[in-house]
Amino acid sequence: MNILKTNPVGLDWYIQQAQIQLYNGLLTQWSLTEDQYMSYGRCYRNKKDNGYIAEAYKGPDYTEVYWDDNLTALSFWGISDRIEIMSGNKVPIHMVMFVNLSKIKPSILHRPDEEARQDVDYVMGQNVFGMHYVSQELWLENVLREYPGTRRDDRLKMVDMYPIHCFRFNYNLFYNPNKTC
Repeated sequence: MNILKTNPVGLDWYIQQAQIQLYNGLLTQWSLTEDQYMSYGRCYRNKKDNGYIAEAYKGPDYTEVYWDDNLTALSFWGISDRIEIMSGNKVPIHMVMFVNLSKIKPSILHRPDEEARQDVDYVMGQNVFGMHYVSQELWLENVLREYPGTRRDDRLKMVDMYPIHCFRFNYNLFYNPNKTC
């Protein structure tokens, strides 16, 4: 399921365009059905008792956006705490993804984590919707560094062990803050 905002503006418009491209591309690339892939747009870094966690706003409540064993893939977007004002605006953003490797690459006998990241790279390309691809990150503590409350949650202890793989793509988003859909 692709969770989209109604009438996104500013940086949310750009993120949603990339979210749609990623979702549609991976449904095809990995032969997924809509109920196998949960895709969130920009999520929020919300303070909880054990630290910050990523949550999507699904008015009037927030919902956590972490791995669910019933899924094959899950992704969400996050932004930096700093937006640079230039001739346009620039903000570092990231896309976090969790995948079940055994479901997206069942014919590969080794751990196909590199293949999964290559598929995402192929679908997203190097520069899409004002996003300039910067880097990839691996290992849960790096992938979720802005959300340290998640690492203390028992539900995520086994997230980056086969068959589950988590990774992150980092981008710089150059955008028009007045953009509307």
